[in-house]
Amino acid sequence: MIDRLTLRNIFPFVRQCFSFMRAWLLPLILLTTVTATVTAGGLLFVKPAPSASLEAAEPPAWDAVGEVIEARRDEIDAESTVPFGNDTQINILTLGLDSRKEGLERHCDAVHMVTLDLSDWSMRITSVPRGTYSPLPPGREYRETDYYVSNACAYGGLDYGVNQIEKIVGVQADYVATVGFSQALGIFRALELPTTETLQWLRHRQTYAIGDPQRSQNQAVFMKDIALRLMNEDGISTALMHILYSLVDTDLDFKTAQALYTAYRAAGIADRPEDIALAMKPYYATQEIHFDPNNANAQVDALVVALEGRLSPQDLSHKSVEELQVELEAYLRESLASEDTVVHVYDEQLWRQIEDEAVREELHFRFMEKYLRELRDTNYDKAVEVVTDYVLEKQYYGLNEWEEKGRNLLATLVEE
Repeated sequence: MIDRLTLRNIFPFVRQCFSFMRAWLLPLILLTTVTATVTAGGLLFVKPAPSASLEAAEPPAWDAVGEVIEARRDEIDAESTVPFGNDTQINILTLGLDSRKEGLERHCDAVHMVTLDLSDWSMRITSVPRGTYSPLPPGREYRETDYYVSNACAYGGLDYGVNQIEKIVGVQADYVATVGFSQALGIFRALELPTTETLQWLRHRQTYAIGDPQRSQNQAVFMKDIALRLMNEDGISTALMHILYSLVDTDLDFKTAQALYTAYRAAGIADRPEDIALAMKPYYATQEIHFDPNNANAQVDALVVALEGRLSPQDLSHKSVEELQVELEAYLRESLASEDTVVHVYDEQLWRQIEDEAVREELHFRFMEKYLRELRDTNYDKAVEVVTDYVLEKQYYGLNEWEEKGRNLLATLVEE
């Protein structure tokens, strides 16, 4: 039987405050692939063996569709020619954003500035606890307890929040990367991570006397562990890297991310763990606690047991996982049946929260279909890109039925 704390962590649309877990993710992505692909943090634990690869795929059924897919694949596989420039450091601000399914105010619930020093190929992760004081934009009434950096993003918008974070950290971000709850679940699932336990670990704070600063530190330690393990492995295939990268919103382009990842691996960062430094602003005395994916249940259970009798009943959800799944599926099907745009659902990729694979894949395809109807007359190139990336993803994971459906859909676009 799953405990109620676990239930509480599974679906963000039930409560607003789930998503700091997202933040570790982006940093992961940016840190481990050292820029948006290693959201693949999962490689730290299990490196999945895809049932199909891009290279081994059979020729497409239609020449026109095949040409489009090949062009997209070539674009992804192309070697980077992006220069690093004269600066020796690159600052990537990674944020985990919290928002409800309606897409209202988004909080910066996990904040990490990843600094890449290209002079000696070292890294530094500077974490900012979400409760750190921050001014808020004028024009509305605030409570005294509202003035913290997570709310700066929610009440002032992402640009305002980033500006406040930069002031706290003391450096400007060269790139910003954000990740949402649904995308995080998609990444975990693709990398065969212990999904629920990993999210619980990354969002947990109540057991620690110091609270949120220790949670922020745990995320940074987790990021470092993933970076070291990832750099020790044979690396990520370009196909998988692209899939992971597509789950992140960032202004850091794929080729630059790929170049940085390759350079850090070549520089042997895995053999220099001391060169991945952790910092926190403002400073707090925290512990270095590592997540153990091989004993995730026991590690998380120990945290839950320590909370018994300490949380109010109102702080927990009394709904079962099954009830939450039913509610989520109903919401998604209502969105499909509505005449309203599905752009928000598509951007948030809410179907990735569905546990049943058959239902999840069906909803993914149906939302893509509806989204394409909204795009094809206004942004044809984007429509083609959406379907092509869908085909590549299903091809990589060996989901032949859905790959074929995607190819058929792509054919209708190419033949227009």
